[in-house]
Amino acid sequence: MTTQSYISEFNQSTTELLDALGHFSQEQLNRVPFAGSWTPGQVGQHLLISESGVPELLRGNTRPTDRNPEALAPALRSIFLDFTTKFEAMESIRPDDSPKDREQLMQALKSNREDILQLVAGTDPNLLLLDFPFPQLGELTIREWLTFLTVHSRRHIHQLKKMVPFLD
Repeated sequence: MTTQSYISEFNQSTTELLDALGHFSQEQLNRVPFAGSWTPGQVGQHLLISESGVPELLRGNTRPTDRNPEALAPALRSIFLDFTTKFEAMESIRPDDSPKDREQLMQALKSNREDILQLVAGTDPNLLLLDFPFPQLGELTIREWLTFLTVHSRRHIHQLKKMVPFLD
């Protein structure tokens, strides 16, 4: 895939994520749709927490890769787009129970993703980012990080869409 393809997919996932969150009223955003579920606001907060370190990662230590810079993209897609498998979020990226403000949450997600795009635009997308090895996969290239951000948000967009009938 071209770098522009990765960026286009990332942009599309941003639009879909903001649309999905925007579907919920302020009150619905903070209501648990069914037992064992996060609220839509907690889903958004989880994404924000898990993505908030990426701009710093992009500013951090890098090196050229000695492998295909897209080698781990299929594994990331397979893991995160398998909606039949439920994951338990690591403690460090779990949302809290506080009420979320819809506009603030959506603006924070949008702003962080804009920062990511600005940093990616001025960087070789084939570089390995060294400061945070991805759990169980190791160091990812910028292309692979964009894949993760895209498929992780798509996973949670799917989750948000499943909540709609319970909150409408």
